[in-house]
Parts: sequence; C-alpha cells; structure tokens
Amino acid sequence: MDKRSRVLGTFLGVTLATVLLPGISTILDSPPWEVILTGAVFLIVNQLIYSYPNNIRTAPPVLLLLLAVIGIAQDTLVWLLVSWLGSDMEYGLHVDGFLTALLGGVIVRVTVLVLLALGPQPETG
Repeated sequence: MDKRSRVLGTFLGVTLATVLLPGISTILDSPPWEVILTGAVFLIVNQLIYSYPNNIRTAPPVLLLLLAVIGIAQDTLVWLLVSWLGSDMEYGLHVDGFLTALLGGVIVRVTVLVLLALGPQPETG
C-alpha cells in the first residue's frame, strides 16, 4: 500500500501543482500526456532516491522535518529537470523559475506525505 500511496500522491501532486501554479504551463496543447510524462519522471527519481519514512505516524518529528526538507529540495530539482527536458524535447511542462519549482516541490511532497499518513501503515514485527 505504501508504494501505491506514493504513486498516487506523486501524480496528484504534479497535477495540483500544474493546475494551481501559474508559472507551470504546458508546452503543447496535450496537457494530460504532459502531466503523465512529468509524473513518470518524478516517480523514476523518487524510486532512485527514496526519502520517505518507513512509518510516517510513528516517525520522530525531527526525522519527518529532515526528510521533508530533503524531499522538497529533491522535488524542486526534479521540476527544474522536467522544465529543462521539456524545452529540449519541445514537449512537457515549462517552469518559469526557481520559486515556482520550489512551490511545486512543496505541493508534490506535501501531497505524498498526506496520502502516506492517511493510508494504511505497514505492520511492524
């Protein structure tokens, strides 16, 4: 369930950031496919660099804060990567600047963490 919550949270966060932030725009006129492509890039990077607690409900607050900051930095860099790849391929999403990428990273990370907290927790023992 943990993996499904992360996948759903990632795609939902990318969609929310694309809709809510005026600095993130589609390059072509096929937004669903461009958002799916962006979500796939986020999923690949988030699988390679795993920065989520094992059990979010019992994790110490300092660990949650540390992993959230690391995750926001990671997601900000992924937004910048997606924008760079999109401009080279002339397909995908365009991010206007670092602040927009930072806000997009916050939206994606918070969405994933909320879904992890609301979903079923892994059993210990």
